[in-house]
Amino acid sequence: MNTFDLKKYLAEGRLFKEVTGTPRYPEGELSIKDKIKAIVPLWKQWSSASDRDADVIKDKIGRYTAYDNESGGGSYVFDILDNAQSIEDVARIVMKNEKDDTTSQQQYSVELLVPRVYFNVESGELSDNKNEWYTDAELKAGADQTSYTDGGELDDVIFSNDYDQALDFAKRYPNLIKIQ
Repeated sequence: MNTFDLKKYLAEGRLFKEVTGTPRYPEGELSIKDKIKAIVPLWKQWSSASDRDADVIKDKIGRYTAYDNESGGGSYVFDILDNAQSIEDVARIVMKNEKDDTTSQQQYSVELLVPRVYFNVESGELSDNKNEWYTDAELKAGADQTSYTDGGELDDVIFSNDYDQALDFAKRYPNLIKIQ
């Protein structure tokens, strides 16, 4: 059963950018989410392919992961092929190595409009009510929920200092946070 929740991984966004440069192929221009959706089926095929077919699949994955920069460029295709043991691993590796150019270094701050904001890791939602999703007993038992009293920490941990992601949350939760 596939229990991987892409929305959860993208909402948490705790990984950072490693790739610097421009995509070498048009496939490299896709959003992170679309790259993951494209690479996962290829990775699944690669794990059971013959040597000849595996090389063709590796090259296809490489079209999503190759980039050019002042040092010549590179690709993180082998990071995926050598280290991914699951769909979640593939997503983590892509997220670790990518960041949309549209989210680059904009100056902003996240202001909390309530004393404490709760984040449900499972659903990727925010609330000002600690019992929005779980009872006190479930929280005590370790339900996957975090809370923040500082907008900078919320931005760092949940939004990964990504302006577009912070703005999206501010639009969805205008009573909880504000972007300045």
